[in-house]
Amino acid sequence: MTTLKNISVLIVDPNGEAAFELRQSFIAAGAITHVVANLTSAETMIDAKSIDAVILPYSQTPETVAFCRALAARNIPAVFTSEPPARYPVKRRMSNAIIAVKALIAEQGTPAHRAVH
Repeated sequence: MTTLKNISVLIVDPNGEAAFELRQSFIAAGAITHVVANLTSAETMIDAKSIDAVILPYSQTPETVAFCRALAARNIPAVFTSEPPARYPVKRRMSNAIIAVKALIAEQGTPAHRAVH
């Protein structure tokens, strides 16, 4: 089992579709896990807590794009729980959010950022 001890993860789940299972998986792996329903609450949480990664649904809304830019400025990786629409090529499906988050956190010190699909 992957261990995420001392890692703090924030899950943004506006529809309550993915949060429960993701939260349980992250807790079982040892991560400190927070769940919020919207980006406004996520921004408040990021200001108040030390967050290592954010899990959120893929979206191209101006609010989500601005939020992801703010995450990048703080060097906090984002992992998407849904795939981009068909017009955006997807090379592979994300099979395990825990592994993806751990890999992104490990890469945090590198200057280049890659999309995770």
